[in-house]
Amino acid sequence: MHYEEVETLLRRSEDYLELANEAFEREKYDTAVFLVEQALQLYLKAVIIKYSDVRLRTHSIRELLKGVGDALEAEDRIVEFIRQNRGLLRELEDAYTKARYEPRIYYREDAQELMEFALKVWDFVEGLVDAFERRIEE
Repeated sequence: MHYEEVETLLRRSEDYLELANEAFEREKYDTAVFLVEQALQLYLKAVIIKYSDVRLRTHSIRELLKGVGDALEAEDRIVEFIRQNRGLLRELEDAYTKARYEPRIYYREDAQELMEFALKVWDFVEGLVDAFERRIEE
């Protein structure tokens, strides 16, 4: 395990999440959506590196989730999660480019929905991590 690399990614993901919340409170919704997507990307990359020592070179949340599924031996659960949440996952991925390069405007409701969804993804993956760690301890 690459402890320092994983810890750096986790720290950055938490920092970006905090900044996303601050941006949201300041009504900077485009920035909030961009930062929450970045926070989630870094968190997923940290999980993949920690449990499989693989570095995926992608910005796709769906591809990163598949990497998490491989790392945590939870492929079926990931596939089902992606299937059930395809639309919101796509919107969150779009935030990576649209918030920076296109004249897309995110309104409060849009930003709130995507930020809440990003936390749902985060919680889902944390549950997979907990289940994986319990299995390997047995």
